[in-house]
Amino acid sequence: MRQAISFVLPTYNCHCVQLVETLCSQCHKVQATYGLDYEIVVADDCSTDRSYVTSNSVIERLDNVRYLKLEHNLGRSAVRNFLAREARYDWLVFIDGDLAVDKSDFVENYALSDGDVVVGGTAIGGDVKLWRNNLRYCYEKRCEPAHSAKQRMLLANREFRTTNFLVSRRAVIANPFDEAFKHYGYEDVLFGKQLTASGYAINHIDNPVLIDDYESNPVYMDKTEEACRTLIEFRKQLNGYSSLLSFSTTLVHWHLQPLYKLVYRIIGASLRRNLSGSNPKLSLFNIYRLLYTLSVWA
Repeated sequence: MRQAISFVLPTYNCHCVQLVETLCSQCHKVQATYGLDYEIVVADDCSTDRSYVTSNSVIERLDNVRYLKLEHNLGRSAVRNFLAREARYDWLVFIDGDLAVDKSDFVENYALSDGDVVVGGTAIGGDVKLWRNNLRYCYEKRCEPAHSAKQRMLLANREFRTTNFLVSRRAVIANPFDEAFKHYGYEDVLFGKQLTASGYAINHIDNPVLIDDYESNPVYMDKTEEACRTLIEFRKQLNGYSSLLSFSTTLVHWHLQPLYKLVYRIIGASLRRNLSGSNPKLSLFNIYRLLYTLSVWA
């Protein structure tokens, strides 16, 4: 039984009130049952849409909640290091602020879990009728079976994600997120690699947070391309931790990159139009990712 937990939530241009209220309610119940000490620390990473900062400010009225409004954007890695330093307790649960908790025993499961690093995973929610033509929703639903706790444990260190995990504070202080990662993608993968190299075993359990809202197809494609560029920029550090990177590296080694770049120049724009449109073909998504990755490989 963990005696005290800091729930730390980075937010950026998103609503987090319902998530924080749910965590507060569950923490109160676990405190009454087990004597858990807890706090919830939310850091808004200088959201560009200040209406989110205003609407989220109601959480300041909740017990054991701190809402930190940053004046300058730190970025995905640095804001997590900041939260680890701000936390008061020895155990941290990181949760992305735009997600939801729908498991009634979510907090209890983490309080009773074992290990220095515990990954809870994600569940894919939302009305299929509403999201059936949303690229991210379709992609996440297709991949969901491979992200069960049992499947994640097969490649425990490679399946680490920062979306929802528990970690000892000392592990983060000793192995901080690499703040060279300024853009979207893969900072969590490298963090998991660093933890493993430092001797921490990563345990995966079935304690997911819920994804039930999805960005538009054009926005998701922008994020996908940004992640591909991040992957290439940090390819030395991420070697062996991405199947896309491994396959791309092989094609470059075989001197096939010029061919794939030519194919991208011919059909890349049309593939992107389809994937960004109102009826995307999921079968084209990984093809586009590979072509785009090789097109920006330098």
